[in-house]
Amino acid sequence: MDPQNESAYCGIFCPDCIRYKNKYTEHASQLKAELEKIEFDKYAEIDTPFGANFKKYEEFSEVLNELIKSKCDNPCRVGGGCSGNPCKIMECCISKRFEGCWECSELDDCDKFDILTPRCGQTPKNNVKLIQQHGIRNWVPLKGKFYIW
Repeated sequence: MDPQNESAYCGIFCPDCIRYKNKYTEHASQLKAELEKIEFDKYAEIDTPFGANFKKYEEFSEVLNELIKSKCDNPCRVGGGCSGNPCKIMECCISKRFEGCWECSELDDCDKFDILTPRCGQTPKNNVKLIQQHGIRNWVPLKGKFYIW
């Protein structure tokens, strides 16, 4: 474990993220391949009492595709953002030449964290404050629960 590389700019500890090195992506990929092999989409299209619950198969297939795409193999800092996609927080830190939000004096008023709030609540900002107090190498044992559930 390398707390410096695995700590995202926003204070999220990447190994706590549901996407980070997950196992469901591989399972979803295998399921998709199996369903395509047997042409399950055609089976699901037929309106019979045996397939009434498959009417939403197309939506299910879209979710399956998103699960397949959601794997993140590298931490934010070295992987170019969450699942390789930079966010506003990362772009802000890089533009200001900050290692992370813990170097910023505008943390409490920053609205860039709004994207994280529905799933993480105040944990990222609280983690940033822990990094400010204890340093990037010592904060991990004190971190908050990643998701609000």
